[in-house]
Amino acid sequence: MTKIGSVGGVFLLIGAVGLSACAIGTQRFGRPIDASRIPNVEVGVSTKADVLRDFGPPNSYSALPVVPSPPEDSAAGKNVLASAEAESRVFVYEYREDSENFFTVLLFTRFRREVLSDRLMVFFDPDDVVRYVAFSRETEGPAAQ
Repeated sequence: MTKIGSVGGVFLLIGAVGLSACAIGTQRFGRPIDASRIPNVEVGVSTKADVLRDFGPPNSYSALPVVPSPPEDSAAGKNVLASAEAESRVFVYEYREDSENFFTVLLFTRFRREVLSDRLMVFFDPDDVVRYVAFSRETEGPAAQ
């Protein structure tokens, strides 16, 4: 190889290294849900105030959609399902982690994204007493951070 050829190879190597990049990042949304406090929420006993004390304000608060009862129930004046749903309210607590990483060299790019979420839903009756509790965990972090 000539001296000019080896210098060109060095510049090519520097250019390839200069045109490569990588990045890693994690974004967190919401507050981590302390799973150790969930047993404190007792169906038929705990109230909205108890839930707010243990978990703070929810990420969202909503009512269940009303689904009309079948025609045979409505004709008899019993729209039990619709009236029960209209009175149901739910607190939703959500914590989400979005992890992304990418690596690029010249024209090759590798990208990976992983979204994990924890969700706690607490349903209340018309008297603001807990009716049902649902929890799902996907993150691997500790119960409380």
